[in-house]
Amino acid sequence: MKINFIKRNCFLCKNSKKLNLEIYPDINPKFNRKIIKKYWSGFFKDNVFFPYYRCRCGFLLNKFFPDEKSLNKLYSDQNDNVIYGDLKLDLKTKLYYLNQLKKFIPDVNKNYKILEIGADNGNFIKILSKKYQNSDFYSVEPNVNMQNNLKRITKKNYTNIYQIKKNLKFDLIIAIHTFDHIPQLNDYFERLLKHVTDFGLVFGVVHNESSYMAKLFKKKWPIFRLQHPHLFNYKTINDFFTKYKFKKIFIKKTKNYFNFGFLINQFFFSIFKIKINFPNFFPIGIKLGNFSFLYKKR
Repeated sequence: MKINFIKRNCFLCKNSKKLNLEIYPDINPKFNRKIIKKYWSGFFKDNVFFPYYRCRCGFLLNKFFPDEKSLNKLYSDQNDNVIYGDLKLDLKTKLYYLNQLKKFIPDVNKNYKILEIGADNGNFIKILSKKYQNSDFYSVEPNVNMQNNLKRITKKNYTNIYQIKKNLKFDLIIAIHTFDHIPQLNDYFERLLKHVTDFGLVFGVVHNESSYMAKLFKKKWPIFRLQHPHLFNYKTINDFFTKYKFKKIFIKKTKNYFNFGFLINQFFFSIFKIKINFPNFFPIGIKLGNFSFLYKKR
């Protein structure tokens, strides 16, 4: 499998001048196809990611990243993103997202058109469809292993946004851990904008590179990984949406639900590179340095 790369400037402020190196991995994959393929999905003892640079506007990004064609190949054959292997806790996390969102789409009897990009296993659509039973749900998911399930619970699943009919518009677009995976986000979002109704909403979740967890773990923070060409904080996500004249409704910390034993295992693995096998014990909700956002098209 051949992997091609694009050189990236800051897409927030279009800075093409020098970016300051801020976070360097233990192993820099550079343009090594074998290393990238090996470490693309999952968590490993080695810190393997493309170096992160800080722009003068505050945005954190990689200078080089695989192009769209290469990414489609890398993403097309993976397991779902439930890293802790517990679908019930994944549903509980998604229910937490719904509780943040639901008062801004209050009419449960209305026929909303809702699109989730990066829908993964479809758990959030399942939760939404129970509450908004008269609404039409669509999804975008390139992973072939998830598509059969998504076809059962949506009106239409697409492998990319360019397959969506030009006249189809959505009242709500959902992007849970999606915007921090798209290297050419400006181009992608400008296409997505064509499918947002007047006063339509965009809801999403991203990792917070300015969180206490990121500062505590430093380069051992598990979110510094090959799949993230850039990472946001409160300011940079707001700068992004302000650029497209969206109005901020909220930015909020989110809570993820895990088995306590899983957290202990991950802590020792991330910090000390030691694999231990604690039992699950009990589920716990914890704020790990992610945040949700909701913006409205002006």
